[in-house]
Amino acid sequence: MQASFRMSLDHFKSIDSVGLRLRHLRELVGLTQLDVAERLKVGQTVISRIEKRSDLLLSTIRSYLIAIGGSLDMRAVLETGAIVQLDAIASKLSEADPSSDQQLTLPGFPAPSEAPNRDVVFSIHPEHADKILKGEKTVELRRRFAEEFEPGGLAMIYTTSPVKALTGVAKILDVERLKLPTLWKEHKEKFCVQKNDFDSYFAGLERGYAIHLNEAQPLPRPIYLDELRVRCGFAPPQSFQYASASLRGLVSYERAQGPN
Repeated sequence: MQASFRMSLDHFKSIDSVGLRLRHLRELVGLTQLDVAERLKVGQTVISRIEKRSDLLLSTIRSYLIAIGGSLDMRAVLETGAIVQLDAIASKLSEADPSSDQQLTLPGFPAPSEAPNRDVVFSIHPEHADKILKGEKTVELRRRFAEEFEPGGLAMIYTTSPVKALTGVAKILDVERLKLPTLWKEHKEKFCVQKNDFDSYFAGLERGYAIHLNEAQPLPRPIYLDELRVRCGFAPPQSFQYASASLRGLVSYERAQGPN
């Protein structure tokens, strides 16, 4: 997930306050103010004040977005049509023709991928994470998921306590939203869940999401939470979140290293 803010007075007059937009993003990923406060190690009242303000420091916005599993995509748009990427995730200067081979990449930062981000981090209990990586579990269940998600990205598997590490990846083959009886009937052999646990998980809903996975494989080494926090500003999602650019870069690098 990325959030862009264009520094234009007229632009800000026509939209909700920055704080209100941050609140909408938090609610979109299913987090409470208390969740964000705990991740930032501040009181809940601090988050409440942030979400009511229209003037916030960029450092505050960046920290808030990292806490909800996002990142700040900050660009300067010049009158000449040039766009300068200012943040440390990606820095690229595009002149009038974006397809021109005269594009300049500022030193020290990788150029961003033009493809939309379809990589998702899932928080998964150790028992189920192990079954995914062994190929025994090929469907992951979710009460909610992105409505317009296009398959084709990576499912990054964050194995929850007591492991607390990114342990593997799988390819997202397809995503279905089905009525619960149909979901159970068609895929019960693929998600390794007992019927009573299935009913309990989806209590109160008529439909659920089936995320089809294939080509699962463990990472060459587990990337533990302490390292993920330092290198990527990572906070584990309650259910799922889009992978940040820094996390995608780290996973790509680790996969390229091969087995230790």
